[in-house]
Parts: sequence; C-alpha cells; structure tokens
Amino acid sequence: MVNMVPALRRRHACALVAAVALAHVAHAVAAAPARARSSAFVAARAAPRARRTAVALADVLVGSEQEMIAISPAAMAQLVALKEGSGGEVVLRMGVRSGGCSGMSYVMDMIAPDAIGEQDVVIAYPEHGLRCVIDPKSSIFLYGLQLDYSSKLIGGGFGFKNPNAESTCGCGSSFSV
Repeated sequence: MVNMVPALRRRHACALVAAVALAHVAHAVAAAPARARSSAFVAARAAPRARRTAVALADVLVGSEQEMIAISPAAMAQLVALKEGSGGEVVLRMGVRSGGCSGMSYVMDMIAPDAIGEQDVVIAYPEHGLRCVIDPKSSIFLYGLQLDYSSKLIGGGFGFKNPNAESTCGCGSSFSV
C-alpha cells in the first residue's frame, strides 16, 4: 500500500478542493440565467456544494484507505479469480467516468503494477493478494463504496452501492451526484 506523507496529503487535498470548488463555480455560472450572472449570485449558489465537496474530499484523502471501498466476500472471490485468470501480476483499477444513463459510470479494469500513478490511492487487501488503485478524482465519488457480486443469470455481475450517489440507473452501473 502506498502511504502518502501527511503534509503531502494536505497539499493534494488543498489543490483538489480548489479545483473542485472552481468547477462548481463554473457550473453555477453556466447554469445561471444571463441576467442573474452577478458574482454574488454565482458565489451564493456554488458555495454550499463546494463546501460539501471539500469536506468529502478531505475525508477521502486523510481518512483510512481501508474504509474507502468495502468489498463483499463474493466480489472478492470473483476479483481474485479474474486476477489469477489474467496471468502475471495485475492490479485492479477502479474509477468513474462521464457517461451512462445517469451521468457517471463505474470503470473497473486489471492493469499492470507499473501503470500506478504517483497520486493514485492504493488499497491493499493482503489476505487476498489483491491491490486496488483509484485516481484522486474518482476517489471523491468512490469513498464509502460497497462492491458486491451476484452470479444470477438475470441481473448478475458486480453491484455497486454508493453512498455518494443521489440516484442510480436500473442496471446499477451508473449514477448521478
């Protein structure tokens, strides 16, 4: 598991909080009616969401990485089987991307260990020989995620229970915040 020095964590948290807050302000400007695009209106509208994001981001970067994603025994067994079937040393990369029926969708892939970035969060599950890698932007959305697996013929596969999602689609593989 990669452990970041606390000072380095705070620096990354501050930079990411600023970037996310700026994105929320830009979104508020774009969403505001043309006659109401005064700086006071935009700042008042963007501030509550930016504060919520800043708090969530600080929890992600400063909190325990083990609490970041909870993997059920069924999902862990499937991930270990996929890892062993990949041949060679691989690491699970999880993330989110724009798209899907609800706006954002989950991404999972097995990657080579040398593809781990310096700022990636690495979660080790040593009892299963598995490591999970998450990029800093996705960590905001994945904090507290519960990953499960079902082998049902209809509706089977990996299931995501995300406490950060305001809504999810019927298939469960995309969400909105």
